Amino acid sequence: MLGIFALAGMIATPIIGGKMIKKDIRNHTVDSLVKPCTQYSSIGNTIKNKKTIEREFLNICKRCEMTINKQNELLDIRECKIGEEYLMYQGFDEESIEYFKELFTENMEMGKSRQRREIKEKHQQYLEMLESDPQDWDTTMYRKNYYGNEQIDYRINKLMENELWKKIVPNKPRYIDGEGTAKYMELHFIKAPKPIINDLNNIYKEVCWLQGLEDGKW
Repeated sequence: MLGIFALAGMIATPIIGGKMIKKDIRNHTVDSLVKPCTQYSSIGNTIKNKKTIEREFLNICKRCEMTINKQNELLDIRECKIGEEYLMYQGFDEESIEYFKELFTENMEMGKSRQRREIKEKHQQYLEMLESDPQDWDTTMYRKNYYGNEQIDYRINKLMENELWKKIVPNKPRYIDGEGTAKYMELHFIKAPKPIINDLNNIYKEVCWLQGLEDGKW
């Protein structure tokens, strides 16, 4: 048995080492490309620096190991600070770093717009599904622990303002003490067609996002 683990370690070590080397090479390449210009006047340098940041924007974000989805959209506004500090370390001027922040915000807003559009299209299909015969629907109790700081009444009221959620939750949700470190557990009695019930975890996250609510830290 020890021999098997030793062999596994021998195989894993080169793989891990290879990934680290690949990462170091990528980081070195980005660092060599993302350097402030010093050849021109102050205005000329800033213009050149902005072009560098715009051209290498995604590489900078990946270099800083930010959270990026398959559509190359940034997902966490807090990570903008990491990019700012990286550019500051590289020697970029304040105006150029502000430009990076603008690009970061623009990327996130475009991503949010796309996600909002796609979620609404998906929910519209579910709303159309809810026009079917209620006798064929299933029922379930959907329980969700919540760990954030929002007031429970505010949270439940906001959830029930969503068109889809209020149609699949016929009665106002209740709540009890949460499990572990959770502040409380939401109890939603669901009545809906089976495809909707099977997708409840995703629907709940999407509704929270559309309603501007914390997602509960699952």
